[in-house]
Amino acid sequence: MRKFWISLILVTLSMPAIALADGRSDYRANCASCHSAYPNGYPDFEKAKAMKVSLKQLSLSASEMSRDEMIMITEKGKGVMPGFKGKLAKEQITGIVDYIISAVKKK
Repeated sequence: MRKFWISLILVTLSMPAIALADGRSDYRANCASCHSAYPNGYPDFEKAKAMKVSLKQLSLSASEMSRDEMIMITEKGKGVMPGFKGKLAKEQITGIVDYIISAVKKK
């Protein structure tokens, strides 16, 4: 029984790390092509110019949005950014946003 409780505690403690790992892979698959490979990095100037947006609009590290605002924009889209509601599950979208927030905080 003791092994069960230890295993349960270890699995529970590792859940946030697993969610961030999934957020990272979903970010890289769906967001990195425009926003850069890493959320705290700088987007490509030529790509921003071709999309007719400023680097600040693509830079996630410069964002002052709340978590809820980021989730809403990821779901609905904004400007040239498409919405991902219906393409990604709610859990994937929140995982991406949580990954972005954690990566930007480390900067």
